[in-house]
Amino acid sequence: MKPLVFLAAHRNALLLAAALALGALAAFGARGYLSEQLAIERERLLPRQATVQVVVAKRDLARGETLSADNMAVREVPKEFLAGGTVVPEHFDTVAGAVLVQPMRAGEPLHQAAFAQADGGAFSARLRSGVRALTIAVDEVNSLSGMLQPGDRIDLMLSVRLPGGSSTPLPQEVTRALMQDLRVLATGRQVRPGGDERQGASRMYTAITIEVTPEQAQRLVVAQRSGKLTAMLRNPGDRAPIAQRPLDVYGLLGLERAASAPAPSAPPEVIVGGQGPLRNADRLAHALSQIGASVPAFAPVPASTPIPTSELPAASASGRP
Repeated sequence: MKPLVFLAAHRNALLLAAALALGALAAFGARGYLSEQLAIERERLLPRQATVQVVVAKRDLARGETLSADNMAVREVPKEFLAGGTVVPEHFDTVAGAVLVQPMRAGEPLHQAAFAQADGGAFSARLRSGVRALTIAVDEVNSLSGMLQPGDRIDLMLSVRLPGGSSTPLPQEVTRALMQDLRVLATGRQVRPGGDERQGASRMYTAITIEVTPEQAQRLVVAQRSGKLTAMLRNPGDRAPIAQRPLDVYGLLGLERAASAPAPSAPPEVIVGGQGPLRNADRLAHALSQIGASVPAFAPVPASTPIPTSELPAASASGRP
């Protein structure tokens, strides 16, 4: 009876609370419904556009400032509004260190015209602090048929034939990954990507310049004099390391390397003959019998009696039998 008495005493308050709760639920439901309908209409009127990442100025930049990761940022812009010549993050390494020839506002995309005169300076100004530029010779294969461009990243494979000993056969050629994720600074005399597109298929070169540390440069100099280098092009966003296990033809085919037989030792050479008198014939005969050589017949003679040279075995001009 007590609950009924309580409900009867507070009926008006309870009805008011229930009405407020139902009203709040209705308001939240209506708000969600309206938001959903607005999103549908917005998507219908303004369809989602494809975007692309570009390099923009992080702050206001004055003319003469040097482009670096400290004053540049990445922002997404609609692809259809992307102007030609705008620098994308994948190619920023090729322009890092260039000098602006015009001011830029914060958020403004970086265009090639903004540093068009940067190539007029020394090529060394494009190098970052602590790195070096090293030029290596390439052929048509290593240049990827001329498709390698400045700003690309490559891996270098070294193929070398290890030196063998005098008693072992010449080993097979061994190949392994020497260096990875190296940035190409120039192909021939081209220092900008796409700078020689007008030449078409005739764009060929015999050397590329890559960015290395001083320690890597030392290793590359030794590698060029010891074997053959092969370049592999990799995606700019792929920085995953690759295996560096050496591989030869036996490992490629899954064969076991045959054990090399030891080289037979040459028998000792005995020189018999000469122009002087032969003494101690018995001692010489014993030495010859130990090595299996034939023993010429000598008549016993006194130690003090010389044997005529006509009775000695014939000797060659070099003193050997």
